[in-house]
Amino acid sequence: MRIKREDQKKFQIFLFLISTFLIIFLAISNLRIETKRRDLNKEIEKLQTELQILEKRNEELKKAISKAKSESYWEEKAREEGYVKEGEEAIVIKKIREQEEKEEKSETIWQRIINFFQK
Repeated sequence: MRIKREDQKKFQIFLFLISTFLIIFLAISNLRIETKRRDLNKEIEKLQTELQILEKRNEELKKAISKAKSESYWEEKAREEGYVKEGEEAIVIKKIREQEEKEEKSETIWQRIINFFQK
């Protein structure tokens, strides 16, 4: 009977070790799967926000395309480029201040010194 009890204890220890190893292996596998699941969920969220941005951009582009198909859009763009219709004249108005600033900036140091002594 001693042999059987010793064999039985060895078998119990063997089963305990195998079950412990199996539990540890399954726990590690479960942690890896959970980590991968979290990463994939983050990636899904990122892609969904990117999809929303792209859908919004797509709608804006569709509106721009439909606007570009209209005659008034092309007329407005042509006017911005300086084109006029037949019978119209283009008028350009320059600001006086810009011309004065350009004249002041074009004065060299020597001209300033001469102007200082002339006063």
